[in-house]
Amino acid sequence: MLSKYKYHLWLHLIILIWGFTGVIGKELGLLETTAVTIVFYRMLIGFISLFVVLRLLKHKIRITKKGIFATLGTGLIIAAHWITFFKAIQLSNISLALVFLSTTALFTSFIEPIILKRKYDFKESLMGITIIVGIAIIANTSSDYYLAMILALISALGAAFFSVINGKLVQEHDPKSITIFEMLGGFIGVAIFFTLTGELNTETLSIDWKQFGHLFILGSICTAFAFLVGVELSKHLPIFTMNITINLEPIYAVILGLLFYPQTEVMPPGFYLGATIILVTIFINALFKRKKT
Repeated sequence: MLSKYKYHLWLHLIILIWGFTGVIGKELGLLETTAVTIVFYRMLIGFISLFVVLRLLKHKIRITKKGIFATLGTGLIIAAHWITFFKAIQLSNISLALVFLSTTALFTSFIEPIILKRKYDFKESLMGITIIVGIAIIANTSSDYYLAMILALISALGAAFFSVINGKLVQEHDPKSITIFEMLGGFIGVAIFFTLTGELNTETLSIDWKQFGHLFILGSICTAFAFLVGVELSKHLPIFTMNITINLEPIYAVILGLLFYPQTEVMPPGFYLGATIILVTIFINALFKRKKT
């Protein structure tokens, strides 16, 4: 019986790992690790982990020169997405950051017609209005976290951009090769940022063993391992099944947040009302897309 659903179980494990990213980000924040430093090490460790694993698997990294520049550039967007995400967690909590990050689907619906030059679906406008209502309810009951909300929305916008761009890139290049260059591009981008701000020094990048342990898990398990398994699952599960299941990530993250940080993760009732409106709307939108397909 379990063998029949093994790929579904693996998918839920990966989503749980992604949800756990918020917990690690929160813990690193408590250890006074800045969001930029987190992303610097996450992308470096992610790049090294992917490179080592692909070499062990004797997987050839195949990508054109044009593809290299495109993926390195996309890595910068991913780095910005992660920096704003972790900063949002540090300024608020896991629940709020993940719920607002789920608005990626809304931003994607507006970006896809522009980049992929497809016809705009007006049902997605209705989805957008409904999600905005959910956001307004949360904002009204969580006024202490306005900056965190803005950063989380910027993070969602970044996620929408790189997911649409990757959708084009995977049609021409190997997904594993794309990701390894994106990790490298993001790492180089953050390193340049540190250089320009004069913070590329041992004081800024100094971490203790506890911080390194969290960052290693973040870069190797939550990034490299989760990606490789995700790519493999896409060969065995329908895209719709994966997309709609991935929408469970904010729910898993909220539960994990409550388990690990019950004192800071409990939110006013209005937050849960707004979050429910947002998440239900995203699920309904996924069902509409399946019907349209």
